[in-house]
Amino acid sequence: MMTRLTDDMVKDIICSLDSTDDTLVSLTGMNTLELACDAIGISPDTINTHDIRVGVVPVTSGLGIITRFSDSVAEIIKKLGMEAFVTESPDVAGLAEALSAKCDIIFMADDVQFIAINAGNGRYSNNSFSTAAGYVSALKGAAKGLAGKAVLVLGAGRVGSIAAELIVSMGAEVTIYDIDGKKANDLSRRVKIKVADDVGAALSSHDLIFNASPAPIEADHIREGSIFSSPGIPFPFDDAGLKKVKAVIHDPLNIGVAVMAVQSASFSGPMELNR
Repeated sequence: MMTRLTDDMVKDIICSLDSTDDTLVSLTGMNTLELACDAIGISPDTINTHDIRVGVVPVTSGLGIITRFSDSVAEIIKKLGMEAFVTESPDVAGLAEALSAKCDIIFMADDVQFIAINAGNGRYSNNSFSTAAGYVSALKGAAKGLAGKAVLVLGAGRVGSIAAELIVSMGAEVTIYDIDGKKANDLSRRVKIKVADDVGAALSSHDLIFNASPAPIEADHIREGSIFSSPGIPFPFDDAGLKKVKAVIHDPLNIGVAVMAVQSASFSGPMELNR
C-alpha cells in the first residue's frame, strides 16, 4: 500500500508552487518540468505541454478523499504548462466526465495505487516509479552526477527498491539499509548493491542519501555536508539535522506528480504530443 497523505501534508502545496520550483532550481539546476523530463530520459523540447489536457478524478473508495489533494495535483500539472481540471463528479462518473472532455491524461488515486492514464492508448504511469525516478534525478542534479559515487538508499520498499536499481544503472556504488533486513537482502540478490546492518554507521559514512523511509533521522548520524533526496513521509529531519546537511530535496507531492504527467504524456510519442 502506498503512503497515504494527510490533509495537513497537502494544505500548503498550491500556495508554495513557485517557491518550490525556485528551490529545486537552486538545488539541482533543473526546474520541475526539466527534472521530470530528465527522470524519464526525454528532452523538454520533445513535449509541448500546452497542448495536453489533464483530468483529475477524485476517488471516494477506502479511506476516502483527502481534502485539497485533487486540487493540488491539478495545480502542479498546470505549473508544467498543461491544462488541468478536477472533475465535478468522483469515481466512475468522474472518469466518464474526463473522457467526455477528451482529456489526454487522467489522474486517479485510491489507497493502493496512484496512476496517470494516457487516454489515447491506455498506458499509465504510477506514483511509485515516478517518485523514485524524480528524486533520483534530483539527487543526480544536486550531486552533479552519480557515476562512481557512493550512495546510501534508506528503505527497500517500492520507492526505495526502484531508486536503488536506477542509481545502480547510473554507475553509482549503492548501499541499502532497511529495518527489515530480509527486504534489503532480497533486493541485493536482484541488484548489485551492498546491504548495511547499522543505519547510523551507514549514514555517517555517506555524503549522498536517497531516503525512502518514514523513520526520523538522528542528527548525530548525519555526515556534515551531506545531500539528501528525501521523498519519505513524514519529513525526517529536526533542526539539528538540518544544520548539518548541505541540501535536502523534499516535497509531499510535486516531483512525483510532475514525473507521472510527463511520462504518461510521453507514451503518445513526440509527434502526437506536438500536434
